[in-house]
Order: sequence, then structure tokens, then C-alpha cells
Amino acid sequence: MKDTHDRPRPPPLPGHDASPDAGFRDSSRGEPRPLRILLACNYDPANAATVCDHINAFVRYSRHEVRVLSKVGEIFDGVKLSTFDAVVIHYSLFLAMESFVGPRSRRALAAFQGAKAVFIQDEYRFVNATLEALEACGVDLVFTCLAPAEAERIYGRVSGLRTQQVLTGYVPHRLTHYPPLPLSARKTMVGYRGRTYPAWHGEQGREKVRIGKLFRRDAPRFGVSTDIAWSERSRLYGRDWVKFIRNCQAVLAVESGASVFDFDGDVAARTESFAALVERPHPIPALSKKPSYEMLRDRFFAGREDQIDIAQISPRVFEAIALRTLVVAYPGRYSGILEPWRHYVPLDKDHGNMAEVAAVLRDPERVAEIITNAYAEIALNPAYGYGTMIDLFDARITEATAGRPGAVTDDRTDAKFRKAFPFRPVDNPHDVQRPHLIRRLAGVAVRRLGLGDLARRLRRRR
Repeated sequence: MKDTHDRPRPPPLPGHDASPDAGFRDSSRGEPRPLRILLACNYDPANAATVCDHINAFVRYSRHEVRVLSKVGEIFDGVKLSTFDAVVIHYSLFLAMESFVGPRSRRALAAFQGAKAVFIQDEYRFVNATLEALEACGVDLVFTCLAPAEAERIYGRVSGLRTQQVLTGYVPHRLTHYPPLPLSARKTMVGYRGRTYPAWHGEQGREKVRIGKLFRRDAPRFGVSTDIAWSERSRLYGRDWVKFIRNCQAVLAVESGASVFDFDGDVAARTESFAALVERPHPIPALSKKPSYEMLRDRFFAGREDQIDIAQISPRVFEAIALRTLVVAYPGRYSGILEPWRHYVPLDKDHGNMAEVAAVLRDPERVAEIITNAYAEIALNPAYGYGTMIDLFDARITEATAGRPGAVTDDRTDAKFRKAFPFRPVDNPHDVQRPHLIRRLAGVAVRRLGLGDLARRLRRRR
């Protein structure tokens, strides 16, 4: 089955080994010179595709020359930062953690005189350490998931720092080109893959498992088939995740984020330590005894929840909508994008309207109507695409570079960088087949033994 409407596909995705001179444009006609931007990140197609989508967007849509540096640790070793107008630290790296951005690299970033920007997610963790790193490195601009008022409460204490709100992710337009399977041909009525978060994430973290547990418990009474799990072993990536969503008539969803901001790490350290110490393990996991959430909350973070609002729409919601699968979700704002009963089916948090939700699921025309509304009004809406995010990024980074020293570079210098740090993007990370377990374990061993550079050199010789 093919779609009858024709939608423009994203532009091709160049790598560092595309044409050597492709990035340098002639500005003799009076056009502003494109900025040279270094994007430091951890590009790993074997993990969540949404991270690669986010990184790909800079190369695909920016009007500037973006060079991608995928590295962890001393990320700037061997890099001349003076050859760039701006340096951007992606959220796949943690500026606050030396294992991601080492001390030498932080000093190099602090000495860099161009514009410095950081994308941050999971902002409820390492808050004070992040603020200290931003201040020490002289970062000019943070792209945050927080609304302006909340961002001011967190980042306002860093002098000279500006913030810009963005979403955690956007519609991956590659997915909008997958033809939808007929509802009658889909194997599962409702699917979900969750994850158990530490207790200190608060109620918002608990919802990510609770929605799956309660729905799976109640579904048989209403004749609804499910494929619901929340263990790490059950998580799906790349092609497997896309196949899973396409074979579900509906998927469950909640807002992303956490209810507790842990500024100094004390809440996490105390909660996790206490929970581990009083746990009573059992060979049969179901018989293990763990401290209750209520006990941990009352001891370690009572009154700390919902002080800062970080709830927002999850990239998973965009993926489901793009693949034309119904979203059944707890009520929420969802960044002001989703409208209940038009774009998704609201499920009360106590699951009290389960009968109503089940009735909708048994009505294929109603399901198709809501899916169609969401697909046409959200998945195909340019406002929620990565191109819009990059337009905003381009504007803000251009402002940040005003009055700064320009990059000192030429074609030869750029060619040397691309040879030393090749970037070969995956055009559609949602179509990646995750490596076999043995290969993944070998990759972990290579990283832990510090053999990454040797492995890259050997691959280049093949």
C-alpha cells in the first residue's frame, strides 16, 4: 500500500567525506559568510534513533557549515577550536561530567573566544554541577526544555547566559513516509515499552511504569490484546522499534520529565543508597522485597516534587503519530501540541475510563479518524519538524557570534579535520538493525580498554 499524496523528502545527509569544498560558499556577492560550527556529540546509531535524528538535523538543515565531532572524554584533543566560529555541546554529552567532557577539553572550551552553546536534556540531574560547568566554560547560550520562567529560575544565576526553549525531539520525517498498515492487519491492539526509573524521579517517573502495569492488568476484562513490558531486556531500538509501533493499533504514552529537581545530587544518592541497603533480594525476582515508594518519598524528598515544571511531549509520541498509530495517553499539556480526543485518546490516571477507551479501540473508524487528525495536523506540520528547530538554532547562534573573532581556516585545514574526525551519518537511524549481543559486548570492551582510536584506524584501512 502506498500513500497517494506526495510529500517532499528531507534533503540528502552529507558526511564529512562528501565533496571537500562543499562547505565553502562564495560570499563575494555580499551574502553573509556561513558560520563554521563544531557540534560535539556522542553519535551512536545502535541506541535511541531520536538522538541521531537530532544530530543529523544540524547537518541536514542548517544554513551554516556544521562539522560533527563524535567523541567522549577529552573531546577537543587534536582539534583547533580557533578554526570555528561557534562550538556546540550536544545533549548526548554531559558537560557536567568529566567522563564525557574531560578537564583539558573544558579548559579549551573556556579559552575559546567564539560563541559557545549547549543543548541540555534531563535537566533535573546534576543541576549545580551543570551550572558550575556552564559558568567555568563561559557558555553563552543554553537550549533548554524548560519554559522561559522556569529556565530563569535555574539558569538565571549564571552571568551572561541566555536561554532558548526547544522540544526534547521533533517529528522524524523519514517515518512519515512509511505506509500505514491496515488496522485489521496489526498484531496487537495496544503496545508499550516503558522503563523503571529511580524513586527520586517522583510521580512523573512512576507514571512511566504505572500506565503499563494498570493497562495490562485491566485489558483482558475488555477484550483488548496487549504487548506491554518495562524491563531493560524488553526495550527496542531502530528497525525493531518501528516494526513494533507499526504493528500496534495504539501505543501508551505519558509526558516526559521528572517531578523532582536534584540540585546537588543529594536526593539521588540518599534514596538509591537506602533502597539498595534495605532491599531483601530473592532468587525469584517477584519475591524480592524493596522499600515502598511512599517510604522513600517521605524520608528523602517529601515536598520536593513539582517545584519546577519540566513535563513535556516525548519524542516517542511524535514517532507514533508519524507512523500512524493511535496514542492513548494520560491527560497533560504535551507542550501545547496535542488536543485530547482529536490527536490522542485520554486515559484517566486512575484508569477509571478504561471502558470508554476500550470502546474507542474497538471502533476502527474512530481510531482511524484520530490517527488521521494527528498525522495531518502534527506529523506533517512543519512547526514540529527538525527544520524549524534548526531555523531557530541558526538565528540564535548567529546572534551569539556577533562581534566575536571570526574563524581562522581554509580548505586545507577543514580537509584535515574531516580526515582526522570522519563523520558518517546514518540517513535513517530508525532503519538500523541493532548489533548482535556479542558485537555489543565487544564494543563495550573496546571502550573500557581505551582501544577506540585503534579500532577506528583499523576500520579505515579496510
